[in-house]
Amino acid sequence: MKEHYSLLLLVAAIALLALGLPAHASRMDARIEASAKKSYVFKAFLKEDDIKIESKDGAVTLTGLVSEEYHKSLAQETLTGLPGVKSVDNRLEVKGAPPTANSDAWLRDKVKVTLLFHRSVSAAKTEVDVKDGIATLRGNAASLAQKDLTTEYAKDVEGITAVNNEMTVTKTSKKNKDRGRKDR
Repeated sequence: MKEHYSLLLLVAAIALLALGLPAHASRMDARIEASAKKSYVFKAFLKEDDIKIESKDGAVTLTGLVSEEYHKSLAQETLTGLPGVKSVDNRLEVKGAPPTANSDAWLRDKVKVTLLFHRSVSAAKTEVDVKDGIATLRGNAASLAQKDLTTEYAKDVEGITAVNNEMTVTKTSKKNKDRGRKDR
């Protein structure tokens, strides 16, 4: 009788575990999809794009249309950074014809993608224009170092001949703030 009871408890525990895993996975998938849609990147930069997010056991598939080539990378990077995401299959397509190789639009997209992969700069806060191979950067940088790094990363893009950095440094260091108070 005691063995029968132990066996029954073991079977019940296995059944609960087996039934609980899919529920946990589906909750995690729903959380991944909701987190992406609520993220700053999706709300601020990808809001005009038609992106569908489907997660199955942490494997995310992106489908739909985006307005810019670099939006594909932006969406993928955002999802890759979310908890629970194991992989991202990016099937997003760009509206209209893609820019021709080495055109100003193509170079602009290459600079934007390059900035996306460097966490020490803000691709989201950097506007990039390219004319005749010369990149002009606008937007906000958190520090002079971040502004300088953005210039260097843009210069590293093959095809960019020069960089005009018109970014504004928005934050001052605590040291500079304290110095300003002492001068008053």
